[in-house]
Amino acid sequence: MKTHENLVSTYFPITANCSGEHIQLIRNTALIKRFRKDETILHGGKACSGLVAVVNGQLRAFIQSANGKQVTLYRLYNYDVCVMSASCLIKNMQFDIHLTAQSDTTVLIIPTATIELINPVNPLFRQFTLDLLAQRFSDVMWTMEQIAFSPMPARIARFIFDTANQNDGLVANLTHDAIAKELGSAREVITRILKYLQSEGIIQMNRGKIRITDLAKLEELTQQLSD
Repeated sequence: MKTHENLVSTYFPITANCSGEHIQLIRNTALIKRFRKDETILHGGKACSGLVAVVNGQLRAFIQSANGKQVTLYRLYNYDVCVMSASCLIKNMQFDIHLTAQSDTTVLIIPTATIELINPVNPLFRQFTLDLLAQRFSDVMWTMEQIAFSPMPARIARFIFDTANQNDGLVANLTHDAIAKELGSAREVITRILKYLQSEGIIQMNRGKIRITDLAKLEELTQQLSD
C-alpha cells in the first residue's frame, strides 16, 4: 500500500511544480476516503469538496431534476480527477452535481481550502485546475449533444458496448432501470428499444444481464451518435 506522501505525488503529479511549503501543505491536508458502492460522495449544491482523484474504483457524476430524473455527465476511473467537485474555485460559478461510487471506491481529496491558498501564487497549479475544468465541461457538452441530437437506440447501444468492455466485451451487467437512470429516459422507452434490439438479433436479454450477440451491428448502431 502506497504511503500518503506517495499517493499525493502519484495522483496529483502537478505537485512536483509546487514549493516545498505547498507540497507539505497538500500532504498534510489531503484526505483518503473510502466509499461503498452506491454511496454518495457529493450531493448537489455548490460543489466545494475539493479536487477528487480516484485511487481505485469508479465514480459517476450526474445531474438530477426536481422529480428525481437523472442524467449521467461522465464517469471517473483510476487516476481520473473530478474538478467539478471544486467548482466553487471559479468565481460566480454554481454547478449542482452529484457524485456517487459505482463500486467500492477509494479517493484522494485535496480540500478546497488548500487549493485556494496555492492557486493565487502558483500559476502552473492554477492552470492545472482550469485545464481539468475545461476537459470536464467538454465531456458535459458532449453528453448534452448526445441527449439533444442522437437517437436513443444509438445511445443505448453505446452504453451497452462500453459497459460490456469492462467485462469480457460481450456481456453487460445492466438492468432496464439502470440504463434508464444512466441515460435520463423512461424505463418503458428503454424496455421497448431493448426488445427491438433483441428481435434484430443484436443482443440477448437475461435477468440483470445483456449479452451482445452481433457486435458488428451494435457498433454500426453507435455510429449514429453525434461526433
